[in-house]
Order: sequence, then structure tokens, then C-alpha cells
Amino acid sequence: MKKLFSTLTLCAAAIAATAQTDPVLMTVGHFQVTRGEFEYAYNKNSGEQGAVEEKTPEEYAEMYLNYKLKVLAAEDAGLDTVGSLLSEFRTYRDMQLTPYLVDQTFIDSVARALYDQTAEHLGGKDILHLSHIMLQVPASATATEKEAVRQRADSVYRAVMGGADFAELAMRLSQDPGSARYGGAIRPVGPGELVKEFEDAAYALQAGEVSQPVLTPYGYHIIKMRERKQLEPYEAMYDQIIASLKRQGIEEASAESRINKMIAASGGTLTREAILDSVLNAHVGDDATLRFLIQEYREGLLLYEAAQNQVWKPALTDTLGLQRQFEENRARYAWDAPHFRGYIVQAKTKKLLKQAVSFVKKHAGADNLSALVDAEFNKGGQQVRVSKLLVAKAGDNTTIDRLVFGGKTQPMAAFPFEKAVGKKIKQPTGYEDVVQQVTADYQQVLEERWVEQLRQRYPHHINTEVLRTVNQHH
Repeated sequence: MKKLFSTLTLCAAAIAATAQTDPVLMTVGHFQVTRGEFEYAYNKNSGEQGAVEEKTPEEYAEMYLNYKLKVLAAEDAGLDTVGSLLSEFRTYRDMQLTPYLVDQTFIDSVARALYDQTAEHLGGKDILHLSHIMLQVPASATATEKEAVRQRADSVYRAVMGGADFAELAMRLSQDPGSARYGGAIRPVGPGELVKEFEDAAYALQAGEVSQPVLTPYGYHIIKMRERKQLEPYEAMYDQIIASLKRQGIEEASAESRINKMIAASGGTLTREAILDSVLNAHVGDDATLRFLIQEYREGLLLYEAAQNQVWKPALTDTLGLQRQFEENRARYAWDAPHFRGYIVQAKTKKLLKQAVSFVKKHAGADNLSALVDAEFNKGGQQVRVSKLLVAKAGDNTTIDRLVFGGKTQPMAAFPFEKAVGKKIKQPTGYEDVVQQVTADYQQVLEERWVEQLRQRYPHHINTEVLRTVNQHH
């Protein structure tokens, strides 16, 4: 299977040409980290809280060395052949390469076609900028009801003609919710986009004029012409059309069109991947930012997967390791106040609470306690609730505060009967009582152990002379 970002090896010659002015700062296995790459990472991350802002280049070099060691280990573990990572990387790579594949001729042709279609649709008629106030006439309305709506529409029309604010009336009275919120304004329209009665009345208006109530199948409309104008020349609208097309992804579509043309021109001998590899190869050598950006993303994918396998997943599943971490560092996990360890049981009746408390005591510690409670008490609807296992001090949980530590809040109206099932403990008895803190610390232990193994496994060297010139050679 093709390796993730194997194209970097294709552009070795182009990169080598830049190495004359970009000296190697460190070597890590087969990686040669140039000063430019290091500066890119160091300067880019200088604003990250707690990361680099207080670190010298010498301190950051040790961090970057560890980072490259992990990437090297991920490659050796074959993670750069994982299909899901390949797919994610290629999606990102394609996005970065789109600017190099944009076909402006394709974009201009789409823009021109869109303009011509609009012009043909208008047929010489104006584009209308309208607002309206609509009063609905239900299809089932009686003649009396229809007349009542007509009279109301006449009243609104007279108010407008008497100087009332059209937009304010529309927001308050119009029964077209889509436009009422905007003061009655609708999007610019042309011929054939509105029902005939509405369109005929609208095109009879000049800018600033208001129609008398117009009856359509939807009801009565009072229409205001805000502006009407002819379609501007293509050249005048070009920038606006292009901006709209870009928002709709025209550049990506043009790049895809260009790729397809290249494939067709090759008679099928070229593939999409080969074309994109070629484009990357053509630009990565003389565009350091592009090279480092794509490399950073690729390495980030590998590092995430490797850390999952080496640190995060083991720390969550190694119960013996977690317990050992706790036992060897008990003082670190000591509490300064007692905690309650147990469950909150809530029920709709006093009798159910008594039964549920007995049931929870019998099955305490079961991973599926909530499911067991549901099967026992909640077949016909929720009558009993039980929390997950809680470890909380005063102030952590309002219900525990109320039941254990003397809090004054009220129970839930739906479950007025409740009890805490468990006990107060002065100090944690096992890692489960402080699992989040222990897990985080154990992850750090595994991380440090992993890095130490990698430093022993792979040759590495930092050129201190080059390191001293970081950000100092311009």
C-alpha cells in the first residue's frame, strides 16, 4: 500500500536545493530537520498557551526531538499505511493544492453562463427589490371572512399612505413569517418568480410607490417598490458573481475539472493521485510554508494514532498500572476534606424508594447497575432513577450536598423521594476514587517512558551551533 505522504521523497532534489541556505539543525533517525522547519514550528507555536511562549529554542529543541521520534516510531509501526489516515491526509492535501489547480478559464465560463442565463430570464425587464405586507385568506374562508381580511388590508394600506412606517407594520402585522422579520423585504426577483397577480402589480410600480391591496391565492398583499433597475453589464457585475461563486466552492470545482481534463488528455494513463502528487512535487520545493504545513498535518495524524496506541488507550485500560500509580503516590492524591462515595437513588413513591435502595445495595459496583434498575423498576415508564457511582465532596454535587452534607436545596418534583446509598470516606481507598487525576498522571508516566525508549532506539543529534542561529540569521 502506498505510504502516507510518500511524495515528500519525490521532491528530495528540490528540497536539497534549498538546504544550502537552510542548514540541518537536528537529525532523528532518517529525518533531517532543517533550521527552517524548526523555526516554522517554533514561531508558529509561540502563541500557544503553556507551549512555547516561555521556552527558549534550546528547550523547544528537546520537545521537537521527542515529537520527531514519535513520528519515526509511527512510520516504523506502519501507521502511514492505514487507509483512514491516508484518506484524511489526502483530503487535507487536496485542499492545500486547490490554489495551484484553479482553472480561471473554467470559472470565467461559469460566471458568464450564469450572467447570460439571468439576462435571458429577465428578457429586458427590471430586477425588482420589493417589500410586502401579507394578510392571509384561508382557502376555506367564507365570503364574510374574505371581506373582513380585505377591509383589514385596506386599513393597513391607508395607514401606510398616511405615513406609517412600512417596515414596522410588516414586522407587526404581516403573516408571511419569512419576510416579516426583515420588515417585509424579499430577495431581488425577476419575471416568472412570483404568482401572476403579485408580479403584474409589482411591475406596475415605480421606486418608492406602494400598491393598493392585491389579492393572490395566498391572501392580500400591500407591495412596496424599494428599487427597480436593469441588469448591469457583465463587466460591472463580474467581481460580485465571482465572489458568489467562490462562496459556493467554484475554485474546488474548477480544480476538479482541470484534473479530469488532464486525465482525459493522458488517455487514462494518469490517475488523480498521480496528478496531485505531481502538483505537490512541483511546488513543495520552493514553497517552504506549503511543505511545512502539509508535513505538519501528516505528522500530526501519525502522532495522534501512535499516542492512542502507546499512551492514551493503555492508560485507560491498564487497571494494574493505574492502581500501582495510585499506591506509589498516595500522598499526591490525598484529600483535604471527606468525600461521599456511592449512588443517588430517587423514586416517585416512598415504597419504591425503599425497594430501590435495597436493590442498589445488593448490586452496588455492577457496571450495568442503571440497566438492572430499569429492568427491575422501569418497565412501564421511569419510576426509579439511580446515578452512576459518585465520589464527591461538599460543593461538588447539589444532591449529595442535600443528602449527605446538610445542603438546603429541594429534591426534584418528579422524584420527591431520594436517598444516598454509600458512605463518607476521609481518603481515597483506590485509584477509582481519584480516577481522572491518576489516569492523567499515568498517561504522563507512559509518555515519558515511551520517549525514553525511543531515545534509546533511534540515533539523534542536535547541532547546537545551528540551534544558536534560530531567528538570528536574517
